[in-house]
Amino acid sequence: MSLEEDLRTTLHERATQHVPQPDLLGAVGAGIRRDRRRRQALAAGGAAVAIAVVAVAVPALRPDDTGPPPAPPAHSESPPAKMDLSWPKVPVVAFPMLPHWVPAGLGEPGVTRLGPNTRLDYTKGTQVLSAEIGPLQPDWEVEAEQEHMTTVNGRPAVVHASGSYDGSRPGDRFVGVRWQLPDKRWVQVLSLGPTTEADVLRFAEGLSTGSVPAPPTAFRVGAVPPQLALQHQSTDTTCLAPAAEAARERQPTGLCVTLTDEAEPPPGPSEKLSINGNPADYYAGVADLQIHLPNGKDLDITWDPESVPLTHEEAVHFATGIEAKG
Repeated sequence: MSLEEDLRTTLHERATQHVPQPDLLGAVGAGIRRDRRRRQALAAGGAAVAIAVVAVAVPALRPDDTGPPPAPPAHSESPPAKMDLSWPKVPVVAFPMLPHWVPAGLGEPGVTRLGPNTRLDYTKGTQVLSAEIGPLQPDWEVEAEQEHMTTVNGRPAVVHASGSYDGSRPGDRFVGVRWQLPDKRWVQVLSLGPTTEADVLRFAEGLSTGSVPAPPTAFRVGAVPPQLALQHQSTDTTCLAPAAEAARERQPTGLCVTLTDEAEPPPGPSEKLSINGNPADYYAGVADLQIHLPNGKDLDITWDPESVPLTHEEAVHFATGIEAKG
């Protein structure tokens, strides 16, 4: 499921509710995580995961072995392995432009790293105003009813607009504007809600020199496998991936950690562990490790076994280095 499909589905569901919910982007992110878990489950059937299973000393079934699978190990404390892992040197995440005018009532901004791009989001219920900048050209999130050309700070720009979209309310509209800077980076502004095209263009024109730092994240990641770069970062999710993949993929991928209160246990048995004194479930078959925190939330660690083939020891060592805040 793409980001666009998740956004449309979420907006449609929210439109039937009498009281708008403030976590629109969080719901979209949850849908992306569900899609990642489905793809990981498929990948786990391949050779990469077969190698990982061997690495954790789980005996493979022989073709003539018709006996029941072994029972999951009992709850045990797993000390971290001795590995030379370190946090990759990456710049502090910040949106590299400063808006000089924002429509009233949208609240504080969020900043998200999307591969090589960075996005600035303002949300209020189902209303969204975002700006994204980077070398990758973002997708339009809504099909246009009309397009026309304009300029933004002297640069040619295209306006992509629609009088309605899935989940829109009376008076809502979609407006997007996209242009390219002299250094070849793309800038795109999208609005879902009552904001007029004139105000969207005023916001776009006001993006100039400066930056907006990302809000504090919900957890701190310590040691990580080498050769990985920061690919995604938002308040509650951090992903690391091989540098080449981080440079071309906007959606969360690679080795991801999400702090959530709705972790979905994947199918299949789990190995019971203790990570920093917290109970945890390790699902070798789908590359998933869930740590259950005392405050009722979960740290859900997932990875793509093809691009990030972690062994059992590496996954546990990485998990041990995560420090949840609050």
